[in-house]
Amino acid sequence: MRYTESIAASAQALRAALPLMSRQRAALHPVTYAVWYEHVTAMNGALSRELMNLTQDGATLDEPQTWALYRRHIAELDEQMAATLARDVGEVLRGVSDCTDQAGQQVQHYARALQGWERALREAAPGQHVTVLAAALQGTRDMRHAVDSLVTRLEASRQEVASLRQEVHRARSEALLDPLTGLSNRRGFDRALADCVRCPEAGTPTAPCLLLGDVDDFAALRERLGPARLDEALRQVANTVRSIAQSHHLAARLEDDGFALLIPGAGLHEAYTLAEQLRHGVGQLQADPERRLSLSLGVTQLGGGETARDFLGRADQALRSSRAQGRNRVTVLAADERFAA
Repeated sequence: MRYTESIAASAQALRAALPLMSRQRAALHPVTYAVWYEHVTAMNGALSRELMNLTQDGATLDEPQTWALYRRHIAELDEQMAATLARDVGEVLRGVSDCTDQAGQQVQHYARALQGWERALREAAPGQHVTVLAAALQGTRDMRHAVDSLVTRLEASRQEVASLRQEVHRARSEALLDPLTGLSNRRGFDRALADCVRCPEAGTPTAPCLLLGDVDDFAALRERLGPARLDEALRQVANTVRSIAQSHHLAARLEDDGFALLIPGAGLHEAYTLAEQLRHGVGQLQADPERRLSLSLGVTQLGGGETARDFLGRADQALRSSRAQGRNRVTVLAADERFAA
């Protein structure tokens, strides 16, 4: 077993790791937590040495650096390991909460016992209990004061646990988001796509539709704009995607210049209309004073019995067709010609 720390030690490591994680450029997800957990617990010297070199003079870790550290010094992450790590973090937090509950119950029991001793002293024979009673009463008052102080500290610990739990929940959510645009990332998109292909509407006129879009002439755009201005252009494209997406749609950034919109419960005509709105909206964006952006798009609808690979592959085929026909256009490929737009 790789991690053998107690609940208390794990909770202490979590408190130490979270502030360090939050100062980095990498998203907060199980891989990031594993890297910083092994660093703050001093269990992986080689990892700590490389991490300290990378972060000296105020430098921060980005996503590729964090993943590289994980692969070199911990292990290759698969889906099961990510789920296990996330579950372990939750168990640590639940354990800390249970400990505070037990401590509170013990304190209450001891306080009740003190009250019983107080009553017994009051019932002692006259002339034999005055001094003892006074001391017992003072001791009771002191204990009650100590109990109140401990309960306050326990409540503060409980609130800290709740805060840590929220941080972990936020970290897990952010693991599915693209850090540049705030849209879903490829992992979040793949999960939604896997759920989507299991829907009962597959192969019907209201089956889910998929829209894929690529920014045209991206390589030339990258060279012309430079990193900072290119990032700003991609954020503007993402905002345009977000502006046409409804609450039940999933908007995602799949690659540097690739975007997707997963549209459940829609016909191809509706999906085509959204694609044209997106193409027109991106066409209004000014990449630089001399040129506007443009987007090539492919649209398709989920066919009956199709896999996620089939669905995505046909959307990509439609996108390639748009690029081959001169870019800045929408191509629709229907799984069933009866439902063609």
